[in-house]
Amino acid sequence: MDYSLSNNNVDFEYAEIIKDLDIEKITELINKYPDYKHSELTRIIRNKFKIKDVVLGSGSEDLIIRTNFILKNKGTIGIFAPNFYRIMETAGKYKKIYMSYETESKKFNLSNISINKDIKSIWISNPNPIIGKFYEKKQLLKLIKKYKNILFIVDESAIDFLENHNDFTLINVAQKISNLMVIRSFSKLYGAAGLRIGFATGKTKIIREIEKIGMTFPVNGIAEYFAKIILNKKSLTNRIRRKIIKNKLILEKLLSQDKNIIICESVTNCTFLKHKKINLSKELAKMNIQTLSLDKQDGVKEKGFIRFTVHSSDKLFNNLYSGILSLLKKYEDKF
Repeated sequence: MDYSLSNNNVDFEYAEIIKDLDIEKITELINKYPDYKHSELTRIIRNKFKIKDVVLGSGSEDLIIRTNFILKNKGTIGIFAPNFYRIMETAGKYKKIYMSYETESKKFNLSNISINKDIKSIWISNPNPIIGKFYEKKQLLKLIKKYKNILFIVDESAIDFLENHNDFTLINVAQKISNLMVIRSFSKLYGAAGLRIGFATGKTKIIREIEKIGMTFPVNGIAEYFAKIILNKKSLTNRIRRKIIKNKLILEKLLSQDKNIIICESVTNCTFLKHKKINLSKELAKMNIQTLSLDKQDGVKEKGFIRFTVHSSDKLFNNLYSGILSLLKKYEDKF
């Protein structure tokens, strides 16, 4: 089973969203061209997040591509690294700004950041999907206000995994700061990666520019149906979030029994770790558990770390737990 991706959560509880969809309704949603303005969905998003300006994308990835299409013609783009490869891939000329962090800390250190004058825009992922750490809201706002001539694009696709996510998000201040744009996604906690739907907001004029480009493929009817309902299913998403947090704590408690395992603190739905003696990625692969090696991720300081996703699904959790338990037992008397 593949646990290498950080971009979604698998859980059959999501079936609650589509339980009232009969075959006739599904056929209607498939055959009907969506409202290109997506008026009802944007209204729901505005009300839910108390924001004014909204531009939709067929996934946050679509918004990244459209945003960089505009930004790369305006000057050098800065990217806080490590980061999502698609941001770098579509940025044209860019400069990486390597972030300082400690294995034992859940946050990045922004206190010593210095930004070159030639940089016109900066990408930040909060929390960071590659290494699972976050930026403090106060520090981010201080940085954004300090560099008023730089547009900051904050990708908050994974922020819903945080139990206290409202304490970290900048979505509630994006309408007040002219050099800030925030991107959100339905792919991660909401489990709709295959439906491809996300949105961006901000007071900045780039929102209007992105809107003019338009989506290559509009948000489809089933994706829109799902998004409209799940935004009002707070108890469901809270329950799924709590299950992920609980499962992650159980797995990390199990892993901590082996003194040769180093766990890198994180706030996302992923666990980051390495073994001092063995290659965990290869050993878990033998059990058909696929993880992501971080050795080739630019900006990851220490070698040997891997990342695996913790799902709220009982099936996926039990499979991962059993695999890790078997691996620990295999090596418990060897070191």
